[in-house]
This record gives sequence, structure tokens and C-alpha cells, in this order.
Amino acid sequence: MNTMSANMPRVEIVGSFLPPEELENALNDKIRGNISEEAYHEMEDKVIDRLIDREIEAGLQIVTDGEMRRKSWARDFWEGFNGMSRERIDTGRVYQDEVVRHDLLRFNGKIEFNPAHPFFEKYSHMQELTAGRAEVRQTIPSPGELYVRILLSSNGDISKLYDTPETLLDDIIAAYRETIAEFYRLGCRHIQLDTGVWGRLSDPDFDRLLLLGGVDADKVTETLLHLINGSIADRPDDLEITLSIAADETRIPRWFDEKELTHLRLMLEEVNADAFLLPFAISSPEEITALRWLPEGKRAIIGIVDGSLPNLESVDDIVRAIRVAARYVPVSLISISPTCGFKVSDRERQGLNYETQWTKIALLRQAAEKYAEEA
Repeated sequence: MNTMSANMPRVEIVGSFLPPEELENALNDKIRGNISEEAYHEMEDKVIDRLIDREIEAGLQIVTDGEMRRKSWARDFWEGFNGMSRERIDTGRVYQDEVVRHDLLRFNGKIEFNPAHPFFEKYSHMQELTAGRAEVRQTIPSPGELYVRILLSSNGDISKLYDTPETLLDDIIAAYRETIAEFYRLGCRHIQLDTGVWGRLSDPDFDRLLLLGGVDADKVTETLLHLINGSIADRPDDLEITLSIAADETRIPRWFDEKELTHLRLMLEEVNADAFLLPFAISSPEEITALRWLPEGKRAIIGIVDGSLPNLESVDDIVRAIRVAARYVPVSLISISPTCGFKVSDRERQGLNYETQWTKIALLRQAAEKYAEEA
């Protein structure tokens, strides 16, 4: 490895990509009944095949399927467990600020591992398409996300939704551990747990939501630690677990807030992940000093360009952020990435298009090369 490569941070992605226009058109045609489900999935396969090629061409060493097949960030995965299903509500209207949940999780038994989970087939297909040209990362929602979703949906009384609330944590951990083990058996060596909860535990609005259900945010933190560490315990040494707190496209954790920083520090110090994907505001690189709490040997993936907006950040600002990170983590363990996945919920308002995401990745690559040249 040459000196420049040794001094150059890796460029990584959060996971999701915007679909090209042809796939969106095909989806509309399927909805209208103009093409079959099979024809639509053939189009998906072609789009993902080209996506993988382009990820590799862009210099990414770890690729994803862009989450192109996923309709819901978290529910699609959870519904693959035994004991879980979705109830769709198409009538009625609730007047409130937040978008109404029209798909509600329902339980028809104990949450359990499903050997026929549809994500397994999707992962194997990704491995075939990649053909050893890059490593494949499987992204899934954190077990803590499932717990908090149940907690909030039941207003703090889990027995309203789950028949055996006293076993819920053990059931979630067992289902995740067996699912992760199956991914590993299929050849997966990179699993990313996505969570939006860690960056919200001291957000006043979120705190209020928890309190309405009689839940203490500090207690939630303890439970999240138990769920995540339990789900990834005793994993093989060559399986890298990344915890991403970049699941919310519009929210950067309040690293400057003393109370929130307490939760975030606990996450960095106590979660037994191998890597952490952490979004920061490029206008406040001093917040990256939070990496001082990252245990030795852990990888830091700093989200430093906004994956939800088309405007391009300054290469010099990105380099400055890398320099701050390098005070606390060896450059060999630093990656730079977007702050969130590219598949944002309101792409038209935010001006994103299919090419924007590749421009952002190229920008990160340019900054990484400039840092290496100057190091």
C-alpha cells in the first residue's frame, strides 16, 4: 500500500440510494396494472446490478443494494420475523402535525427467527451480483428501534400489543441473534444496525413523547444497550457490526447539548459494535471531538456531507473535519460518508436527483485524496 493510500480515509455510504427514473416509472406502471409484478422485479434486478457496478466504479469498498427493494425503512425487515404482521389502515383521518401511521405492526405470536426471512434471498442475490469485486454490507434496523416502536405504539404499556411483555426483550434478542447468524452463514461479514433513537433521547419533543407513555429516557438508554449488546454477543471475530445513528435524514444529533451528550457518550463507550457511523454538522467540526470517547480500535465513520440536499460542501471543510477526527482516531480507522442515506422522503422539495448522490460520493473521494496529499 502506498503512503497516500495509508493516509487516506475510506469513503463509505449509509446504505440507501435514490432509484433512477426508469424504476420509478416501472413502479407506477405496476401500480396501474400496466406491467406484472415479475416484470417490475426484473427491472429492480437490472437497476441493482448497475448500481453495484457504479458503486465499485466510485471506489466504494463496501457496497449495498441501495435498499432499492425496501418500501419501508424498518417494517419490511421486522415483518420478516415470525409472529409479526402488518395491518393497513386506508380509511379515517387524524388531524395532527406528524404523518399518520397507516401501516401498524401487529403480533400474531411470539417474535421469532424466520429461516425463510425474505432478506436472506435478497442478500444472496447481492452476493451473486457483486461476485467478489467488493464487500457487501447488510443494513437492518437496530433491535432498539423495534422495542421503542412497540413502546410508543402501546403508550408504555407493552401488554396492550404483546401477549408476553415480560419476554419481549429476550424474544427480540433471540430473533436478531439467529438472523445475524444466518446472514453470516450466507457469507455476510458486514452488518449495519440503523437507529434514529440514539440521536433523539434528549430532544425535548421526543422526551415529551416518552413521558406521555410514562417512560424515562434514561431507562430507555439502558434497555437499548441491553438489546444491542445482547443481539450481537458472541458473534464471529470476522463479522463487523456497525451502529449507524444516521437513520433520520433531517436530524443531526445535538452533540453540543450536555444532556444528549451523556446518552451519546454512553453509546460510544458501552455499545459493543466495531464501527460507528456518526453524523456531524460540517459547520461545527468541533463537535467531532466527541470521538475522544470512542474506545481504542473502533472504526469511526463520520457523516459530514448532507445526503438529503443537493448543494455541495467545501472540500476544505471536509478535510478540516477529517483533521479533527484524526486527533482521536488513527486515519486507518476513519471513514467519511454522507450524513444519511440518499433515499430521502421528500426528494423533490430538497432538489435531489439520481446523479446528485454520485456527485456527493465523488466529493468525499476528492476530500479524502486531498487530506492524504497534505498529510
